[in-house]
Amino acid sequence: MGFWFQTEEVVEGAARVLVPRLDRVEGEPLDHARSRAAVFYNPAMRLNRDTAVLVVAVKGEELGRPMETCEPMCGSGVRGVRLALEAGAGRVIMGDLNPSAVQLAEENARRNHVSDRVKVRVMDANLLMNLHSSLMNRFDYVDIDPYGSPSQFLDSAVRCTRSGGVVALTATDMAPLCGVNPAACLRKYGGRPMRASYTHEVALRLLLGSFARAAAVHEMGVKPLFSYYADHYVRAYMQLKKGAKPADAALAEMGYILHCPRCLHRVSSKGTYLKVARTCGACGGQMVVGGPMWLGETVDVEFLGGMLAKVGSSGGSWEPRLENLMNTIRDEAGLPPTFYSLDELCSRLRISSLPLDFVLEKLRRAGFKASRTHFHERGLRTDAGVSDLENLLKA
Repeated sequence: MGFWFQTEEVVEGAARVLVPRLDRVEGEPLDHARSRAAVFYNPAMRLNRDTAVLVVAVKGEELGRPMETCEPMCGSGVRGVRLALEAGAGRVIMGDLNPSAVQLAEENARRNHVSDRVKVRVMDANLLMNLHSSLMNRFDYVDIDPYGSPSQFLDSAVRCTRSGGVVALTATDMAPLCGVNPAACLRKYGGRPMRASYTHEVALRLLLGSFARAAAVHEMGVKPLFSYYADHYVRAYMQLKKGAKPADAALAEMGYILHCPRCLHRVSSKGTYLKVARTCGACGGQMVVGGPMWLGETVDVEFLGGMLAKVGSSGGSWEPRLENLMNTIRDEAGLPPTFYSLDELCSRLRISSLPLDFVLEKLRRAGFKASRTHFHERGLRTDAGVSDLENLLKA
């Protein structure tokens, strides 16, 4: 099949797909060159697509049947092709408003011999999802991976996903989520961001919270199966459960984080209304407030165990960071929201930075729970308070 733009073949997982060949001007940033391509393909999002394959594969085994999936903004179609090839998806409906993207995705499905299960349409993402919102026509898995915020697609994604199904969300608009543009964050995600060492965790929790509220409108509860931060985006896989009680239970996991910039003390407060004082109980300073956001668990450890087992047994080709990322997320599960930057703590105490593993071991020996966090290479998550941490570091 001929295209009006030049292509090249790349291998990702079990798929061999055609992608646009970049016509890059000397000195031009790579992201800018990709944005000018006839069809969008970002090899840096390989980790994102690997986790999608694992989630669909594990969820399909739980259901005991092939998953029916939807990717309403497919680009080159590599994700949908991989879901059919590697995750055993029984039906993959893809869409894109770019006719060139649809043409390329169809060719990639044909080249990988999955055209019988992968169908592509030239269509707006919300329209495509809403056409599948009737009870018997919904999907088991819907993947929302836009350029920027997924907020305008949340309602449609809930409507076209079955109870027990999974909605995957990617948000790349980190400036609003991390507090550079708090007004935009409030508009898109319904909460206030925070400027702190753990700002990327807050970004993820704001995304989870916005989806929990969107699902509750339709009397759907949500449960995060797996979520993380990497590179320039946050990613979440949320399982839906029909019913007013599950919806209310999910909303009960919403709340606020209060942070003291003076002493780094922080408090998590669940509930619709802020029920704690804004004066820091440790130093008397004024605390800043972020939220409302999701304060519950961001991962289901049992489900994550299934993903790790799949990586270990498949013998497939995965992004090099994948297994380490999942192991770190498993280790920090069950610990309180927010983490501490070890370098920030040491700087405040005017002492040399200490080895992270050394500090973690000291915390455990002192009776605290502690682990690394995937959000920050020098971050530690613990149930110890900031005063406990500072006393330990000074000792």
